[in-house]
Amino acid sequence: MDTAENLTQIGTWARDSFVKDQSRIELFLRLTRKNLNALLGFPISPSFDSGFQKFSHSFGRLEKEYRVGITDHSIWANRMLTWGTTLTQSVKLI
Repeated sequence: MDTAENLTQIGTWARDSFVKDQSRIELFLRLTRKNLNALLGFPISPSFDSGFQKFSHSFGRLEKEYRVGITDHSIWANRMLTWGTTLTQSVKLI
């Protein structure tokens, strides 16, 4: 759930106040990566694994896009917000 909340916060900052909150975005990206790396050390249920792998891959691309330079903050923010919502719904279904 922390990861979903982090993504939602990152997306909100990127959408509403990217320049002002860039240091917070960077911090939350690092915290989210730390959470994902920790999760990779535990067995993941088969029903959750497919979605988790898809998310991990997508998050990696979003991280890379951030590091290289986001071309459209709105699109990037919406992807973060979408993943935050998706993970929140997945947790509720488990």
